[in-house]
Amino acid sequence: MVLSVAYLRGIIYVIKVFGRKKKKELYLEGVSEKRTLLVSICDVVLFRRLFRVNKPLWLGEWLFHLSFTVVLLSHLRLILSVLPRWWYHVVCMGKYAGWVMTLSMVYILLVRASIDYRRYITPGNLFLILLILFSGLSGLLMRYIFRVDIISIKAYMLGLFAFEPASFPAYRMLLFHYLLALLVLIYLPSHIITAPLTIKEARRRQRQLTGRMP
Repeated sequence: MVLSVAYLRGIIYVIKVFGRKKKKELYLEGVSEKRTLLVSICDVVLFRRLFRVNKPLWLGEWLFHLSFTVVLLSHLRLILSVLPRWWYHVVCMGKYAGWVMTLSMVYILLVRASIDYRRYITPGNLFLILLILFSGLSGLLMRYIFRVDIISIKAYMLGLFAFEPASFPAYRMLLFHYLLALLVLIYLPSHIITAPLTIKEARRRQRQLTGRMP
């Protein structure tokens, strides 16, 4: 319960910090600005700029984001009491997505280190990569080596969201995985919200330098 409250406070803090930004930084005015935002969203979804700059890194990032999304969707079975029957196909894909997510993080780390580790591996970036990497590794270990009782985990999660938490299942690997997952989820809101704005700003700077729309 304490961990969940800490997570919610982290989310609220991120929203408050982002909300302090000036309105002109959040809302884009004019036809050209709206077009820039639309192109930036396409860049976020398809990683077009990264594809032009570094294709090997683009492959790793694209595989990671796709597999990470599938893993998150498959974990919904732990917090929702009722799911449609077809959702279990997503759960089945999540088994393989866990491997892809973990291996893609190793691949991304190696590619970034081989290019220019001082530029592509900052302390914050390295911390997030390691968080996701060890979160994926701990999940795989629980699936294949340190077996856990899924029913007790789901009962705990359902009780947590109903504000009637039961005792945490007595698995050390699960606790390690749970802590890492909470830290990763704290990063998600700020990453999702700021990604289009960051790319938009990068496009604006590039347009100013080149005198044309990239």
